Amino acid sequence: MIKLVGVVGAGPAGVAASVMLKRYGIEVLLFERRTIGGLLNNAWRVDNFPPLDPASGEDLCKMLKAHLERNKIGVMSEEVTDILGRTIVTRKAHYSVDHAVIATGTMPKRLASLEVDSRVVYEYRDIPNGTRTAAVYGAGDMAYDGAIRSKLAGMKALLFARSDKVRAIEALRTTAAKVGVELHMKEPILKVEAGMTCLSITTPLGVYSVEALLICIGREVSLPVISSDRFEIVGDARGDIFRQASIAVGEGIRSAMRIASQR
Repeated sequence: MIKLVGVVGAGPAGVAASVMLKRYGIEVLLFERRTIGGLLNNAWRVDNFPPLDPASGEDLCKMLKAHLERNKIGVMSEEVTDILGRTIVTRKAHYSVDHAVIATGTMPKRLASLEVDSRVVYEYRDIPNGTRTAAVYGAGDMAYDGAIRSKLAGMKALLFARSDKVRAIEALRTTAAKVGVELHMKEPILKVEAGMTCLSITTPLGVYSVEALLICIGREVSLPVISSDRFEIVGDARGDIFRQASIAVGEGIRSAMRIASQR
């Protein structure tokens, strides 16, 4: 009988699964290595999350946190490294569960050659406070989203792309142009050098001085080591090319219902 489920990741999928499991009377251990909401914390605007009105990612994360609190679900600030049978292993301890829901999302594709300083980051929320000029490298939704957020936060925002092929949706491209994001298409970043107060970015067309660099060139599945037959993977961690918070919520709920049906 399933009485206790470990949910790994408190993004939209993990929160949805946790709340639904609790509604079925199943106790939950919810693990999150950073903050509730996961990558949603970086989103400038989410307008495809029915039936909610358009809102910032930060506001939606506050709603997710409140939803957990209403259902009396705590969050364990621990990074899960392994799932071995019915044991969840973190960097701090081992936990016995009857089943696991893995909602660990994705991790960034990295450019190690450009990681010369802590001011080179892969998520908008990691841009240092007080940054006045930020460069963004990428041409997808996350890159455009980060550039827009930077500009609206009062920074000068420069967006660099390796080619002139833009993968971001039209709404983000239009907004970026409207708010004044400086676009550098077909201008790959060749080198980054760290100075005392700024980063020096070299491209085939010039050298630019910025205070932070946000790299958004794609993401890949992030999973703990798994040696178990009592788990489900939900949300972005499944590796589907279609990644949306609303899809993740639905998958989390479906997973919880499937688990509850095994009782």
